[in-house]
Amino acid sequence: MEDTIYSTISALGFKALTPIQLEVLETYKSFDELILYAPTGSGKTLAFLFPLLELLRANSNQSSPKALIVSPTRELAQQIETVFKSLKSGFEVSTCYGGHSKLVELRNLSANPEIVVGTPGRLLDHIASGALQISNLSFFIVDEFDKCLEMGFQDQIEAIYTETSQLKKLFFASATKLNEFPTFIPLKNPKIIDKTSRDVQPVFDFFKLKSQENKLQVIKNIVSQYSKERVIIFCNFREDVDALEQFFNHYRIVSVAYHGGLDQEVRERALIKFRNNSAPVLVCTDVGSRGLDIPEVKHIIHFTLPEKLEAFVHRNGRTARMMEQGSVYFFDSDVRDTKYELPKATIFNGRNNPIYEAPAWTTVYFSGGKKNKINKIDLLGFICKQGGLSQDEVGVIAVLDYTSFVAVRSQEVKNLLQELHKHKIKGQKLKVAVAY
Repeated sequence: MEDTIYSTISALGFKALTPIQLEVLETYKSFDELILYAPTGSGKTLAFLFPLLELLRANSNQSSPKALIVSPTRELAQQIETVFKSLKSGFEVSTCYGGHSKLVELRNLSANPEIVVGTPGRLLDHIASGALQISNLSFFIVDEFDKCLEMGFQDQIEAIYTETSQLKKLFFASATKLNEFPTFIPLKNPKIIDKTSRDVQPVFDFFKLKSQENKLQVIKNIVSQYSKERVIIFCNFREDVDALEQFFNHYRIVSVAYHGGLDQEVRERALIKFRNNSAPVLVCTDVGSRGLDIPEVKHIIHFTLPEKLEAFVHRNGRTARMMEQGSVYFFDSDVRDTKYELPKATIFNGRNNPIYEAPAWTTVYFSGGKKNKINKIDLLGFICKQGGLSQDEVGVIAVLDYTSFVAVRSQEVKNLLQELHKHKIKGQKLKVAVAY
């Protein structure tokens, strides 16, 4: 198993296991109940997925589903599914959450996947209807347990737990340490793995921005100076997100907005474009501070500081992932009204009016996906064969249920669309266009 894990993390682009992953792998066989405390970006998802894979292989004869993973948000549920699929284990995973087609979920559940990931409310809907049977479930995992409690999901998680009767392993992962673990799930002898100490914290460079200058212009300069790197800008209100997005559009700076007032499809598309570097600037509210596991985010900008320290910590946790280094920026005018102590920060002296460079990638939309029997290999072959592109001119491919999105070198997009409109993929004529 050890050789498999190390080859897997190498294929995923990581150099080594993180402290939380190492300790979980060393101890999980000796305990039936594990509570994992580790900061955002420390690798908690893989910390419970690696042992889960070994447990699934050891229980291959058991009826499905074998494992249930509860997530507080739809974005985190999607992310867990994506990470699990990247492990290429051969086990099937199905994801259930609000805003997703129930009909699609019912079809996926009828195929008896080994793992089901979902938000509490939608999982309970399927349990109540009989579509999801968990009485014989072996493995129960709650990710971002602290966030689940904060969002008021205690009753739903308890209701889900009471439907189980033959659990072999329970995992609870949390970014922040709880003073006392809730009693609604009775734990007998839990193993607590705490990696929240300072020696395993991510490394941040904190910068203070001068408030006497125009906020929007300061942010524009930072984004332009680091136009080849991913930037997340956090706002306290949706209206600020929308205003910043309009500001960037005026200056033709490619960015995407992300907040709870947007349709789920728009939010999914925004994250796809941010992940594939066709829109390397993400402007969002605190809905983007939890559950987004996006590597190589180099810069976090606080348009306004949040009211609580916890929110400040989780925002910053979107950078310095997997113990890498990241930069965090906030305006000195916000410091006076902040009720918590801020870290020491140096004054940021960026370049004046740096030249913005447009992204090297553009996202192309296809009106077909998994339910049309189209996969990543089909799309890559279609683009290269019919569109005349080489593989290195095609970036990240995301295939959803009925749509797909492919990052393509920007200078190739115009000719590519002209060519692809002439052909069918797997006998189907799809709409192909730049994704807006």
